[in-house]
Amino acid sequence: MNVIELSKVGKIFRTDEVETLALENVNMSVEEGEFLAVMGPSGCGKSTLLNIMGMLDRPTSGTVTVCGVKAGELSDARMAEFRNKTIGFVFQSFHLILSLNVIENVEMPLLYAGLSAKERRERAYQVLEQVGMTHRLRHLPSQLSGGQCQRVAIARAIACNPKIILADEPTGNLNSEMAADVMNILMRLNSEEQRTIVMVTHNEQQAALAHRTARFFDGHQVG
Repeated sequence: MNVIELSKVGKIFRTDEVETLALENVNMSVEEGEFLAVMGPSGCGKSTLLNIMGMLDRPTSGTVTVCGVKAGELSDARMAEFRNKTIGFVFQSFHLILSLNVIENVEMPLLYAGLSAKERRERAYQVLEQVGMTHRLRHLPSQLSGGQCQRVAIARAIACNPKIILADEPTGNLNSEMAADVMNILMRLNSEEQRTIVMVTHNEQQAALAHRTARFFDGHQVG
């Protein structure tokens, strides 16, 4: 079963003076439980692809279907609700809220999901336990290493128990040891919990750990 399907997807970014083609005629699918790596040079459309898969951006052309739901048929409000329940995001720059401590950061998507304070705290603790960060619950992001911040970001991504995790260069700001820890967590989430993962990376060794690799160049899938 495919959980992500892209059909003839194109994306053009327009300003008053310039049109930039980010993606053109992309046809691809991701199976449930698959770990897919996406590779290509900078500026080839990888992050745009991930944003479209994650319903953070709408394509200029084509259709996007996630877990049987067509993105083009949802209002912005319904799309945000669906996204919160279905997709977890992990970014290169972590995107943690600097004024919130570790457990408060992880509780944020649960707040939008409508859980009670008690339920939020229990669930946040559970996912932080999965990534080995329960000893840092009251620390602010500024008090953590890069690897620890990314562990918290992964905990936040899985807090609402999503079927899909989209990771954009999740180890890009980490040293080799921290990067290996993050990759081990992602592989465990895939193999033990059958979460579907799409990961953008420049690292060939990390891509080799995925089930398959899709390669992009100048907005086109080339492999």
